Amino acid sequence: MDFPVIATTTFGAFVIFGGVMGYVKASSKASLIAGSITGGLLLLSGFLLARDITAGAILGTIVSLLLIGQFGPSLRKKFKVMPNLLVVVLAIITLGSLLFSFLS
Repeated sequence: MDFPVIATTTFGAFVIFGGVMGYVKASSKASLIAGSITGGLLLLSGFLLARDITAGAILGTIVSLLLIGQFGPSLRKKFKVMPNLLVVVLAIITLGSLLFSFLS
């Protein structure tokens, strides 16, 4: 398994876990739904990447950019390690590995 597959599936698992934690701690159905959808898409991306399907890299890139767009501005306003910093850092790592593998 190559690094983009590992990065994308790990990121997907963290996003799903974060959505569940948001629901448990704050009864946020929005966190549960958004975390499940975006995390599921990242897991699907990892599955496609493992089978060398280009759509996996495109899907993972789009979802990572969307998560950076969601959590980046809130990280700038209020520096919180969980979930803002963790999501942004994991998204950047995932995005970098996807773009590097896509271009090489």
